[in-house]
Amino acid sequence: MAIRNLIFDWSGTLVDDFPPVFAATNAVFEAFGEEPWTEGQFRERFYLPFTDFYRQWLPLATMEELDRHYHEVFHRFQEGIPLLPGAREVLEYARGEGMGVFLLSTIAARHWEIQATRLDVARYFRKAYTGALDKRVVIGDLLMEQGALPSETLFVGDMRHDVDSAKSAGVVAAAVLTGYDSLEKLKQSQPDHLFRDLFGLLGFLQRHSREASREDRPVATVGALIFGEGGRVLLVQTHKWSDLWGIPGGKIRRGERAEEALRREVKEETGLDLVDVRYVETQDCIDCPEFFRPEHFLLMNYTATAVAGEVALNDEASRHVWIDGREALSALPLNTPTRRLMERVLMA
Repeated sequence: MAIRNLIFDWSGTLVDDFPPVFAATNAVFEAFGEEPWTEGQFRERFYLPFTDFYRQWLPLATMEELDRHYHEVFHRFQEGIPLLPGAREVLEYARGEGMGVFLLSTIAARHWEIQATRLDVARYFRKAYTGALDKRVVIGDLLMEQGALPSETLFVGDMRHDVDSAKSAGVVAAAVLTGYDSLEKLKQSQPDHLFRDLFGLLGFLQRHSREASREDRPVATVGALIFGEGGRVLLVQTHKWSDLWGIPGGKIRRGERAEEALRREVKEETGLDLVDVRYVETQDCIDCPEFFRPEHFLLMNYTATAVAGEVALNDEASRHVWIDGREALSALPLNTPTRRLMERVLMA
């Protein structure tokens, strides 16, 4: 079964926020007259849901008091919280594969927004489910709201609660050894997959994608030859296509109409809006050596006109050019599907 959706925990999974969480938790204990814990004690004793954790260790404290003391300390440290190694790479890969990516975390919404904005990762997530006191409850709402099948969804976390939440919803459970729970603790919940770090997860996703692509149906994509001022066409240079020049476009999401997908992909990749969208042809593209991996694409090709505006490339492309189409055919190294489309449109 293909993995089409990824759910990520935040703390200890994508970011290394152990020091501020440890400091803030000890501040809570000290505020209530308790001795602070060592790092080893904290790793051994801390668990989620944190409402149950505090009910065990500080049974007389109210959640309002706990929140106040905790956040007074935590917010002073969060400006220095870094992404864990491999986080951006795995998020970028998931976006390139057209996967649905979601956050499911206990982190307060205001802290998530500060950190995600500073680290420039909010754009990778279709939706962030923050403030989830018990993920076993929220994960069901996430799946239903997003129309995600549990068997096609992988939940990645660093704590037993993440694994238990995934299993409670029938979701594939993956644990990473980058955060709060030790290997011994994680093994008690028996995750379906266990990775030393996020690069291990990335390798798994890449291998799974290759296997699924060979066994699964072809991948449907959309792309457009976009015309602008003076009849020039927009071409972009991408690493995925061996640094050859081509047209903007990408994968159609499940439940998305082809033209909707085209407008979304072009907007994401170039910042442009389209008018006068017209279907041209569908190309079979099977294991093209110009693409960075073997893949069977059904390339749905269109022409369109760009609404006036500046091109703003995302990470999909390294450069762009507005150029006369006939000049591009003779002067630029085009990928094969783009050359075929341009010859059909411009030489007709």
